Amino acid sequence: MNKTAGIQVISRAIKILRLLHERGTSLGELARLTDLPRSTVQRIVDTLAAEHLVECGEGGVRLGWGINELARNAYSDVAAQLRHPLELLFEKTRETVDISTFHGREVIFLDRIISDQAVRVVPIHDRPKPVYAMANGKAMLSLLTDAQITALLHDQMPALTSQTLVSLPVLLQQIAEVRADGFSYDREEHAEGVCAVGIALPVPGRPAHALSVVLPSYRFAARLPAIQQALEEVRQMCLCILSPRSK
Repeated sequence: MNKTAGIQVISRAIKILRLLHERGTSLGELARLTDLPRSTVQRIVDTLAAEHLVECGEGGVRLGWGINELARNAYSDVAAQLRHPLELLFEKTRETVDISTFHGREVIFLDRIISDQAVRVVPIHDRPKPVYAMANGKAMLSLLTDAQITALLHDQMPALTSQTLVSLPVLLQQIAEVRADGFSYDREEHAEGVCAVGIALPVPGRPAHALSVVLPSYRFAARLPAIQQALEEVRQMCLCILSPRSK
C-alpha cells in the first residue's frame, strides 16, 4: 500500500468512527452516509473491530471499548492527580464515586471507587454511557453552550429506561438548571433503580471533567443534602490541585 492509499484508508476509518453512536448503525447505512461500497465499509469495520475500536452486533456497528481506553490513557494524569480527593469523596459518602470526562457522546470513566455498603451500585462496563442520561455527563454538558450540545447530540437520544430524557429541548432546560444550581442528577435515567449526583470539574487545557456519586434509588432523597455538600467540598479541593498556581 502506497502512502496516499494508506492516508485514504485512515481518512475513511475516521469518517466511519465519527458516524457511530451508542444506538448502533447498520453497514448499509454507513455505506450510504460515507458514499463507499458496502464491501469497503465491511473491511474497514472488521479492521476496527479487531482493535476493539468498534463493536458489531444485532443492533449494528457502534463504538467499542477500545475508544474509551485510548481516551482514558490520554487523561490518566488528571486521574492520578485527583486520586486523593476521590478517596476523600468516598470516605464522606461511602457510595460509589467516580471522576470522568467524555469522548463524543459517551462518558469516559477515569477512576472509580466502589461502595462498600451491602446494597451498592456496581457499574456494568459494556452498558452504553451516554452523556445525556448520566449525572456526570450532564455536569460536563453544562460547561458547553447550548449550540455545542445541540451539535454534539444531533437530537439522537435513544432511551435506556422509561425515565431517560429523549427530548433535546427538555435536556437543554435541565442543563440550564444545572448551570444555575451547580448539581446535575440522574434519576434512574441510565439504569433502573440507580440514581446519581454530579458536579462539573473544569480542567485547564482539557475537555470538561466531572465528579459523581452513584447510589441505589431508595436512599437517594435522604442522602442528597450530604452528598451535595461532599461533592462541593471535594470539587474545591480538586480545583486547587488543578490550578496552574498550585504547580
